[in-house]
Formats: sequence, C-alpha cells, structure tokens
Amino acid sequence: MESQRIIILLQKYFEAETDPVEENELITYFNSGEVCEELKSYIPMFSGLKALSETKDLKLDDDLMNFILESEHKEKLRYRWLWQTVTGVAAAVILGLLAVNYYSRQNRWNDTFTNADQAYVEASKTLDFIAGKYNKGLAQLEPVGKIGDAVSPLYSSLTKLDKGFRQMKKVEIINKKLKKE
Repeated sequence: MESQRIIILLQKYFEAETDPVEENELITYFNSGEVCEELKSYIPMFSGLKALSETKDLKLDDDLMNFILESEHKEKLRYRWLWQTVTGVAAAVILGLLAVNYYSRQNRWNDTFTNADQAYVEASKTLDFIAGKYNKGLAQLEPVGKIGDAVSPLYSSLTKLDKGFRQMKKVEIINKKLKKE
C-alpha cells in the first residue's frame, strides 16, 4: 500500500506538483533502506537530494547575495550616470537657447540710412551689381544650350526609328498568327 502512495508521489514530483512536505516524505522513504525493488533506481537521486539539503554552505549563500547586491548597485550607478548625462546635456541646450534669445534682443538692427530715397538708391546699386554677376554666370552656360540643340535632331531620328521597330513588332505578331492558322 505504501509503495502505491510513493509511486503517486513520484508522478506528482516529476510533474512538479509536490509540496515540500511530500518531497521530504519521498526523501525519507528512499533513505530508509526499505525500498521496493521496482523503485530502487530512484535511491541515488533522493539520497543526493538529502545530502544537498543537509550540507548548507553559508559562505556560498553570502557570496551569492553579495554578488546579486553588487550587480544591482552597478546597474543603478549606470542608470544614474546616464540620467545625469542626459539632464546635463538638456540643461546646456536650454542655457544656450536662453543666451541666444537674450543676445538677439540686445542687438537690434539699426537702420543705416535715415533718408528713404538714399536707401532706395543704395539698394538699387547693390541689386544691379548682383544682376550683372548673375547674367555673367548665365553667359558661361550658353555652350550647354548648344549641346541640347545638337542633340535634338538625334532625338527626332531615334523617335522615328522607335516607331519603325514598333511597326516591325506588329508585323511579327501578324506573321505568327498566320503561321498558326
């Protein structure tokens, strides 16, 4: 009767459905020396579990806990450093924008001419100078226009040639249809 209960507990154990009391019952049974023949193959496993539960290395526990705490502390430091860097950059950008805004308010543009007619004459001179430079630059591009004129007869010839090829294609299609009939 006891072996049936142990078999049921083993099934529950291998399906990870046992509680600690049932696991201790299995360990006690397999270390008692009164094990059924069909269950003797499980003795080494449960005797090893008993040995593991009895020998507790407190230094190992302390080392593991220290390692976990140190790694958490390093992560916090890394995120703190990242946060400080980002906020520092944001503060620098805000201060820069404030300085530019303040400086731009201080330097208002003053008119160089008090007389509007005099300003108009000076602006006209400047625009005439710029227009002269612009026209001089356009004159240097005149040979490029000549290339376009030279290519236009070639383009018209190519369109005629393309038209001829399309007509030849139609003739080929008609020939294929006639051969099939």
